[in-house]
Amino acid sequence: MKVKITENAEKAYYDIVSKYSESKRASFYEKTISIFEIIKQNNRIGSKYKKTSLRKILLSNRVYVFYKIEKEIIYVTMFWDNKRNPITLDIILSS
Repeated sequence: MKVKITENAEKAYYDIVSKYSESKRASFYEKTISIFEIIKQNNRIGSKYKKTSLRKILLSNRVYVFYKIEKEIIYVTMFWDNKRNPITLDIILSS
């Protein structure tokens, strides 16, 4: 399986890590790669998000990764900092 990161997800990732120190940024990157490998091994590991085709999995204490699977591709649609307003998340994911 391949992992493709959407433009929105990429932007959200950089918004999150821009607030981290260099060492925390490196650790977060390693966790991200590790989560991608876990999803590749078992792409249904994340819980379903509401009534959508998306799944979510906890990446760190406060960041979720949202993804969907189409054929043999895992599309990462969003990295979400849980400190943000959840209503905003619904708006972003519905667009």
